[in-house]
Amino acid sequence: MKNHEVLVLISTDPPQRFQGIARLAGECDWHIRAEKRAMPPKEWIGDGVLVMLDGSAELMEFAKKIQRRGIPLVDLMEECPSFDAVRVTGDDPEIGRLAASHFNEHGFRHAAFFSVQHNHTHDLRLGGFSEVWGGAPAESWIWPDATGGARDDWRGMDDWLVAKLRDSPKPLAVFAWNDYDATHVLNACRLAELRVPDEVAILGVDNNPVICEHQSVNLSSIAHDHQRIGYTAAATLERMMSGGEPTRRVTRIKPSGVVVRESTETFAVYDKELVPAIEFIQGNIAHPMGAAQVAAALKIPRIRLDRMFAAKLGHSAGAEIARRRIAEAKRLLSRTDLTLSDIAARCGYCHASFFIRCFKKTTGVTPQIWRKRENSASASRSPFMV
Repeated sequence: MKNHEVLVLISTDPPQRFQGIARLAGECDWHIRAEKRAMPPKEWIGDGVLVMLDGSAELMEFAKKIQRRGIPLVDLMEECPSFDAVRVTGDDPEIGRLAASHFNEHGFRHAAFFSVQHNHTHDLRLGGFSEVWGGAPAESWIWPDATGGARDDWRGMDDWLVAKLRDSPKPLAVFAWNDYDATHVLNACRLAELRVPDEVAILGVDNNPVICEHQSVNLSSIAHDHQRIGYTAAATLERMMSGGEPTRRVTRIKPSGVVVRESTETFAVYDKELVPAIEFIQGNIAHPMGAAQVAAALKIPRIRLDRMFAAKLGHSAGAEIARRRIAEAKRLLSRTDLTLSDIAARCGYCHASFFIRCFKKTTGVTPQIWRKRENSASASRSPFMV
């Protein structure tokens, strides 16, 4: 039996897509030829093609030529819906719905969608977001649309994004097209001196740990199931090369879920009386503090403070202090090698043993076990792991 020769013209960022393809190729004993999308081999002769069509003239002409020759082709994106092809891709509408649900659950009422490019998949994600978003209509901040198509004026984009963020009502939820775009939003927040996540919460897509876990504020992200996309696309091509028909013209692979990190780990607070309380808590998280100290700082009765928190956030001021201390402890456990005593001091606990008891009561595990699990999970998520 002749081994199938398959041409692969896809982006290797992130690499999980190719890993999924390679897994199926190993099962079916394919011979893979991988080339850059910008330079498709015009005279290639083989059995099937896996491609990510991006609308470029040379790649589109190559795909048309392949189809005219009767060679099976599977597209791993939806950027070019007018081109008739079998597709296996991420579920972009569901990604948008998942983002909106995440922000809804955290109490946000104002949102924006940001990207440095614009194609059909952006419309699908924003459409899905709008389906379930519970706040005011989300704004569309798409840089090339604002500039008539220009994309390479990065300084201009920073100024434009800073102005957008400053002019928007707060708290604001920003759904970024991918993790790279999320870093642009985070940088603009830094330039605008806006606090993340209390003033601006940021959610990306792809869950690339190299990007998400190495920022001044670690980024929450929707985990695109790239490996399953690659494997399913390869399985579909194998069926077509063997004379079968694809089960459907478009197969959408659902995302794995939201990986929550610091950039969305908050509840949106709109009440003008409550904002100063939140700011005081966050600004004094390293100091021993309770609801009485917060009430005294705001010069209001303690009972009024607790009623404000219960009405707006559904829990007491003390519970909010405890929640933010644990969140800061998690950040320090995952990003530093500080001892538990040092972390306890930086999070306002009187001593390490009390910190350990509080952490275990909240998370179910000790800080040591949590740190070990987090470090292990971070290593296993690395796109550079073989």
